Amino acid sequence: MLVAKGTGGEHQSYADRGQPVSELVVKKRSAPDSRITPFGYIDLFCGCGGFSLGLERAGLRCLAAIDHDPAAIKAFKMNIPDVQHALERDLTSFTPEQLRKLIGPVNVDAIIGGPPCQGFSRVRRVDGSNNGKRLVPDGRRLLYRNYLHFVEYFRPSIFVMENVPGIRNAAGGEFFISIQREARKLGYRVHAAGICAWQHGVPQKRERQLIIGTACELPIFSTTLYLPQTHEDPDGRVNSRKPREQRRGRGRPRMLQKPVTLWEAIGDLPPVSVGGGVPEMDYDIVRGRNHLETYGDRYLIDALQVHRSEKLTMHVARPHSERDLRDFDRLHEGETSKEAIARGEEMEFPYDRTHFKDRYTKQHRRELCSTIVAHLAKDGLMFIHPTQRRSLTVREAARIQTFPDWFEFPRSPTVAFRLVGNAVPPLLAEAMGRGLRQYLSAALPARQLSPLPKTAHEAANWLTSAVGHAAGPRQLRELPMEELKRAWFSIGFLHNWLHPDSVFENDGQMLPAAEEQVPLALLVPEVATPVYAISGWPVRLIPLAKEAARRFRDGRLRFDEYYCSQAQIAGWEWLKKQGARWREKGLS
Repeated sequence: MLVAKGTGGEHQSYADRGQPVSELVVKKRSAPDSRITPFGYIDLFCGCGGFSLGLERAGLRCLAAIDHDPAAIKAFKMNIPDVQHALERDLTSFTPEQLRKLIGPVNVDAIIGGPPCQGFSRVRRVDGSNNGKRLVPDGRRLLYRNYLHFVEYFRPSIFVMENVPGIRNAAGGEFFISIQREARKLGYRVHAAGICAWQHGVPQKRERQLIIGTACELPIFSTTLYLPQTHEDPDGRVNSRKPREQRRGRGRPRMLQKPVTLWEAIGDLPPVSVGGGVPEMDYDIVRGRNHLETYGDRYLIDALQVHRSEKLTMHVARPHSERDLRDFDRLHEGETSKEAIARGEEMEFPYDRTHFKDRYTKQHRRELCSTIVAHLAKDGLMFIHPTQRRSLTVREAARIQTFPDWFEFPRSPTVAFRLVGNAVPPLLAEAMGRGLRQYLSAALPARQLSPLPKTAHEAANWLTSAVGHAAGPRQLRELPMEELKRAWFSIGFLHNWLHPDSVFENDGQMLPAAEEQVPLALLVPEVATPVYAISGWPVRLIPLAKEAARRFRDGRLRFDEYYCSQAQIAGWEWLKKQGARWREKGLS
């Protein structure tokens, strides 16, 4: 229980407001049913454990967590002690076979993790760029291959690779394309999706890129279904996406929660002066109670679990020069130094103002915080406290990343900031974990798709007929629904690797032929090639796929019809039964 000494020497807590226990705001999330064996996962490049902490809270079980950073593994073991195999290993030399010997014959349902993202960041501040003429070699960009080696060996039902949005454009998109192509070669249906952390209650502008692969014999995974947005955008600058099935009236609409702002995350913490604070201190009980009265318990209690922490740790402010402090004073709340200069302020920092106008940023209480990054280990100038003359503390950064207050970090602020900035926010990871658990538990809909082809030859005939009759956009719009369904389900039947959401993920790069050997290439070669490099979608099938997406948005195709898992699995099962005959024709 979070406690602090009151004036009378007794212990008080944030939640103690003189109310009956049944009315206190402290609540516990319902635990997974202990009678059900939780799904097991491996966490690669695990860092200090943000991803695993969220997945564990969602009811999944970590079989092993691996990282080469000794400080990260030490923090992982300290905070998630139930994981038997938290290993300090270099994944360029540690093999899946070695891991199998450690964890035994247990089934691996999922592999998650994010290969180091610095090699894909949009801006390199030291040795060059990730794009254009200043592109510099960086071995971290190739660590995704080590990740996929584990996927190939353990054959999980699903994998989730997390990285920065810059991976899409690094080296002209080379790595983004390669990851998906190589995963498809392993037999996985790949879905690349951008995700905004604020959509799931994280109080920062953090954007991430997910690359999700599912085994082709399993239903289609879509973030639209399994990772629905839960929170509104605080200022409307980003379009809030609502799950499509809710817009179409499928079930009761979900009401989006109000966004979590910076002040809801840190406003209860006691003030500290520049260079002040101690590694461990009492909470300010009065501020805490007032904060709960204003904001409720959804963040302080549910996410940060302050009731489980007896002391406030790592709330220590770093020192700053007097010149920096004077520049801090020149900023309005929510303003950058570039904006201050534009309105006429004279800043003292002696850097080239054509390149460093955004050197300082004072955060705003009622908005999202800037993305917490590992660069905080070097300085906090872009993370100036909205009301105090200093930059953010480790604990404030950890709270913005949704780490609970009981989570312990190394005493070195430099190391702690690095671990916090590199982590996946646990609250975002928990949302992902709930989606993974729902997906792994789900069965195909009981309602049968119709009309569903029975053989690849029948699917080929249906698809050829639709493509032949609808050569242009107008003809596609006029295509009868029955014919469109036949063609759409036939695509799924003939090409299990395609994902509906990837139709809009193409940037013009093409390959002369599909790298996956599928019935579509043999039976309908005129539409099977060329293919887009990112998604694997045949170029000639994109108009039909976009028409299916349009009718889905309009509510004319059901969710299970658009994400036609039954058709893809039926095609997979048919191909398995016909395996020997198809191998003789060059399909394996």
